[in-house]
Amino acid sequence: MKILFKSPEFTQSKNNAGFQQDLEAIGAYKGVEMMTTHYLLELDNTLLDVSTIKQLFVLFEQWNIDPSPLESFVQYVEAQAQQNSGTTH
Repeated sequence: MKILFKSPEFTQSKNNAGFQQDLEAIGAYKGVEMMTTHYLLELDNTLLDVSTIKQLFVLFEQWNIDPSPLESFVQYVEAQAQQNSGTTH
C-alpha cells in the first residue's frame, strides 16, 4: 500500500532526519520516496493493522501533516473495533 501526503514543514528542532526516523519506526514501513513537496510512503500490506494505522495518525499529528490521506483507514479501524468488541462478549 502506498500513501501520498504533503511534506511537513521542518524547523531546527523538527528536521528531515527526525522525520525519516519516525517513518521508519512505523510497524509496516517498507520505504519512502520524496517527491518535491510530498512523500510517497510504502507500507507492507501483510503487516498493516490497526496499530500501524494508529501510529500513522499519531505521526501525522506530531508533524502537523494534513491527515486527509489517512481518512480511508477510519472505517477500517472502526470495523476492527466493532469486530473485537463483538468477540469479547
